[in-house]
Amino acid sequence: MDLPVIETPVAPRWVWMEEVTYSHIPIATLITAFLVLAPIFEYIGYRLKDDRYDRLARSMVFFCMILYSPGAALGTGIPMFIIGLWPEFWSRWANLFFWPLVIQFIFFLLDVFFLFFCYYLPWDRMKDRKRLHIFFGVMTAVFGILIQLVWDSLGSYMSTPSVPLPAVNEPVAWSAAAFFNPGFPFLFFHRFFGNISYTMLLTGGVFAIKYLRQKNPSEKAYYGFVTDFTFTIGFITIFFMPFIGWGFAKILQQNSPVIFHSIMGGHASRYFIFKMGLIAFMLLFAGGYLFARHRNRFIIGLMTGGIISTYLVLHWHPALDWLPGGVTAWRATYTVIIIAFFVFLWVMNRGGLYDRTLWRWAMFVTGLAAFFAFALGGFTRSRARQPYNVYEQLVKVEVLPHEEDRFFLYKKCIRCHHKSPKDLERYEPKDWQNRVEIERKRPGADIDEKEAERIIKYLEEYY
Repeated sequence: MDLPVIETPVAPRWVWMEEVTYSHIPIATLITAFLVLAPIFEYIGYRLKDDRYDRLARSMVFFCMILYSPGAALGTGIPMFIIGLWPEFWSRWANLFFWPLVIQFIFFLLDVFFLFFCYYLPWDRMKDRKRLHIFFGVMTAVFGILIQLVWDSLGSYMSTPSVPLPAVNEPVAWSAAAFFNPGFPFLFFHRFFGNISYTMLLTGGVFAIKYLRQKNPSEKAYYGFVTDFTFTIGFITIFFMPFIGWGFAKILQQNSPVIFHSIMGGHASRYFIFKMGLIAFMLLFAGGYLFARHRNRFIIGLMTGGIISTYLVLHWHPALDWLPGGVTAWRATYTVIIIAFFVFLWVMNRGGLYDRTLWRWAMFVTGLAAFFAFALGGFTRSRARQPYNVYEQLVKVEVLPHEEDRFFLYKKCIRCHHKSPKDLERYEPKDWQNRVEIERKRPGADIDEKEAERIIKYLEEYY
């Protein structure tokens, strides 16, 4: 059933939808991360009798209070825009996830209640009842995480759908198989640690600038402390993500191979490569500062172990054939880079250069890089799904012919024979007719005459 789509002024329909969505997500993720960490920091301050942790926790919750209204307004705008600009998607999606959407709304109301009335407003009045106050903070964090859990399930379904998307007139209301789809746990935990990592690096970067601007010695000491504390948490948390991301990549490879190939060498790979470049920038400057700053062997050991674990993930991950020289060149390149990175870090550890002004600005830029690296994750998955909004279930309204042909090529050729779309570039353009005919004769190939003509036409135009 095709439902009518409302035309938009100024910009195409998808621009309006994506701008509202991408404006909401950073606010929501920052609120979730802060509300998870605030009661933990408050508890540390309570146990150590150190008011700096309590001040940090309270400032984070205060910032969440400021962001809650615009975040909620943009979150409400998302379904409003989708209902008008793409009613078929919303109708079919809500048919499958109606009860989870209702339940997350209940979680939202409980989150607001605990945050406003139990956690933030009575902060001073409950200074002598810290355990109860921290409990209220934990409940605020729990409901915030549950909201994210529901939305990550719905979001992961778009990339790894485990049941068909129902029709407009087919109200399913709830499907356990759809909710607990293969990509759900990986997306949830990847975003959970990603939220903490990018928010703490960004927070540490902002505090670094505030540190430079302070004239009062006590305030300067406080901002120096919270800068190091938050930045260290953000850097160490990064190293949970390669393991989870590697698992997510394997799930995509098994359940949504076109998305996997699009990211690992296809049309979405440029966004993925740019994201990896931002992460490399983060590791270089954040690692350099923290190795120069810390003398605690436990923290240095954690960071060293995280870097070694990243190397192991690169080794376990399917080798990327991105460099001249193939897989061997790829393996040798990242090995040399990581060894050089280790040398750089240990030189910094002996240098004592951490208190220079340049480092503080480098921390701020690192925080911005962390934010953009986070934002590129969802953007890359969205681009890799094209022309589908729900993988092999629902094609976007403004689909272009070359997007459909590209998906068809990936599905028919790359999944079974080629390691990545770049493998196609080794053939001469004049060979496409013969090349496709050879491939059609392979066991398991299922390409008829019309499909072969479609593949040849796309290859001749784009390869």
